[in-house]
Amino acid sequence: MKYLSSSKLFAFALLFCMITPVVSGQINPADALKATKVADNVWAIVENNTVNIYLIAGKDSALLIDTGYGTGDLKAFAQSLTNLPLIVVNTHGHGDHNGGDAQFSKVYAHPADFPTIQSILARGRRGSGAAETAPASASTPATVLVPVKEGYLFDLGGKRVKVVEVPGHTAGSICLIDIEDRILFGGDHTNAMVWMFLDVCLPLETYMKSLRKIEKMVDEYDMIMPGHNAPLDKYYVTDIATNVKSILDGTGSSAPYNYNGIKGAMLSKYKTSEVAYNPNRLFEKK
Repeated sequence: MKYLSSSKLFAFALLFCMITPVVSGQINPADALKATKVADNVWAIVENNTVNIYLIAGKDSALLIDTGYGTGDLKAFAQSLTNLPLIVVNTHGHGDHNGGDAQFSKVYAHPADFPTIQSILARGRRGSGAAETAPASASTPATVLVPVKEGYLFDLGGKRVKVVEVPGHTAGSICLIDIEDRILFGGDHTNAMVWMFLDVCLPLETYMKSLRKIEKMVDEYDMIMPGHNAPLDKYYVTDIATNVKSILDGTGSSAPYNYNGIKGAMLSKYKTSEVAYNPNRLFEKK
């Protein structure tokens, strides 16, 4: 299996690092989507320099992982990369990862996040802080949500992608492992900056269990493609887990997290990992 050379991957990482926040009213939908090939028939699609969408093409079909804010015509863009039938899956129920779902007739997701995904589908504006989304075609039927759970396998023909349940960032968060290409697609479960202070987030202890689960699967993947920013080293999950453990056992050092008027959240750093969390939601209820 051919991957990007180390020099090209480094350049690719730099491209991801040069992100700017999405500002409402300043997005040109025609320029919203940019694609970079990361392995044989695997593309990272970056929307508005902010959120990552991934496309994996097999011999029979192609899997689209997340749909971003929905500010561009993602369906047409994906079809410009492959003419195979598209299967769409959401890593979780936040609007910057499923804002374009209405462009598709069927979307796979974990049922625990169905309510938030359905609420986004019902809104005239998809996502948060983005410009108006590309409208679904008049001929496109209402989007049907299809449940996936632990171990579900997308067989694309020559490429298989496995679902791994990782509750924490949301109750229905999933990661996906491209078995043949040995890539972990982490959604917002595995980012350089992980948000665990939102109302929909589960206790940090629950997130820790999901991290340990992915950590034990490290022999199944060679690289991590996160929901935001640059690709991550395969062992990066251990850094996040070490960070979270220091929060739970009280050995770490945290500071108030000030972002967009957020109050009460704390930020813990370990190496290059950052975890923003709610100090009142650390442990599971016994």
